[in-house]
Amino acid sequence: MVFPIISRCLVLAVLLLCRFGVGWKADIRADSNRDGIVDIVGDSDLGDKYEWSDLAGAIFLANIGDTDRRCSKIALSDDSLSDEALAACNDASDDIQRSPNYMASIKTVPIPDLEDGAWGHIQVTEEISRKNVRLFRLEEGEWIITTNDYKFNASQLKEGLDLGIDARDTRRPSGWDGRAEVHFHVQNELEFQVDDVYLRVAPILTFHHLMGVSEVLTTNDDDSEVQKQFVSNLTDILNEPNPPTSLWLFNTDDIWTQDFVEPAYTSIPGPNGPITLEVMIRSSQGSRTAGRLVFEYLRQTGRGAVYSTGGTRDEIDSMGNLETIPPYSFEDKSFPAGRIIEGSHAESYPTYPHVYEYMRAQEFQDPLILDTDWLAVGHVDEIVQFLPANTQHGWALYIADPMAGINILESAKQDHGDTPAFSRENDCDDVPDLTIAELLTDKLKRDNKRFAEKLDNVLNVLQKETGIATEDVHHVPMIFTTGVCWGPDDGVTPDRNCSTKHAAALYPAVLNGVVLSDSTYLSPKPWGPVIDGTDILEEATNKVYKEVGLEVVYIDDWCSHHKGGGDVHCGTNTIRVPNQPWWNTTSLASNGETAGRNEL
Repeated sequence: MVFPIISRCLVLAVLLLCRFGVGWKADIRADSNRDGIVDIVGDSDLGDKYEWSDLAGAIFLANIGDTDRRCSKIALSDDSLSDEALAACNDASDDIQRSPNYMASIKTVPIPDLEDGAWGHIQVTEEISRKNVRLFRLEEGEWIITTNDYKFNASQLKEGLDLGIDARDTRRPSGWDGRAEVHFHVQNELEFQVDDVYLRVAPILTFHHLMGVSEVLTTNDDDSEVQKQFVSNLTDILNEPNPPTSLWLFNTDDIWTQDFVEPAYTSIPGPNGPITLEVMIRSSQGSRTAGRLVFEYLRQTGRGAVYSTGGTRDEIDSMGNLETIPPYSFEDKSFPAGRIIEGSHAESYPTYPHVYEYMRAQEFQDPLILDTDWLAVGHVDEIVQFLPANTQHGWALYIADPMAGINILESAKQDHGDTPAFSRENDCDDVPDLTIAELLTDKLKRDNKRFAEKLDNVLNVLQKETGIATEDVHHVPMIFTTGVCWGPDDGVTPDRNCSTKHAAALYPAVLNGVVLSDSTYLSPKPWGPVIDGTDILEEATNKVYKEVGLEVVYIDDWCSHHKGGGDVHCGTNTIRVPNQPWWNTTSLASNGETAGRNEL
């Protein structure tokens, strides 16, 4: 019985020798230290090659741009395509490499001592990862898709493999989480060796106001004279700086450009700096046909789009209900790419926007939910904004202040009660014909006191979560009203439509504007009472924005947007330029800590 035991030991020894052979080694590497270069000479990419966390590990892109607008042209030629089919087409939707500059590099260390009959595999393990990941090899100047069963020959392995990897999709709340394990197997006669490297798809991240504007978006409705006038005025304003800011126009009767798309981006380190792909997130409002324009017109080379289905036309799913706090670190939380805020629309239980789960799946901007249930439309961009400022965080919080607005009118009422409360010409039949004294009813004051209490709660949450100092919070005088009505197809639910308890801006909401730069803010003109030649609400607006060094530029949006329940921010959108790599967390970490970043 000794011989079978010896035999088994010999077999085990042979297997161990095959697995851990001598004289050569299988070694596959990616940019695990995120410096933009795959190091196959030194050991800088070895430390994190077998794991992935927020701080380290190789990352790659969802290569979902639309080079030369191939997919957009298909969409425009076939209006019967479903929303899902529109979103499914992109640069990575087949096996052709159209945009190699968005691939991440994977390399193997050369193995010069192999026998001539040696061969190897590069494989993506796990079915769901293999389905969503593309591997490419370069042959005669062309990138060729590489499947799990492709055999690399000895000469290729001796020289070392130079591969590219990208993804067909982003991280999703149900399904693939973006992880990929790339397996390297080398067979050299009876010996074999294996090695692995772990990667993960970079998150989709939203822009924030510390980033410069590259392009402003709005809607040009050919059937609306007031909208065309708004576009004309906006064009003049954007042409004023040198160089001018680019303006892109949708052609639709849906004037709420903020609401059917959220511009975002995804990026990875590259040898010459970050490699960035813009990604337009269509709102999850399938019945909102303007969202199809995102896929038909907005995609292009270097810009893709995604769609997360399942939402409704309800205003909770509009993208005006998604904004971003700029980067900050506080206590045990750190958000180097900023943090998303969204509004909840239910008092008795949380009702979150559908896109909330998609953004949570990115695992980097952990959405913070605020109470917007007291608003008729219910978007966070109606009540808060974050502006570049010389503060500890690098930004300031601006929040609507109803009682400050009421106090301005109360003060004016003492000597000017008979002055018209609104200074705008009533050329679109929607400007109230009231004096200051007539406007300041007991109901208006009670309502705004109640709304102020709601805003105090919002402020408390933001201060608790961000640690922003009280002196860095700026209160924007505004006044809210109730009883505002919308049409049945405008997305405002029946309980909020014409409601006597839900709030909407009475005057054009100066807080609902656009940060054009760190020195210029575009605001709707408030058309407040004019006393001694000065619009007292405009004067108050200038004062509060000057506190952080912003000059306010005004645009008239009363007829185009305000009478419809929104203002300048609601009617525009911005594509911005990331100013700091999201993986560069050192600027937000202190004392060697990495607060709030858990290994995924």
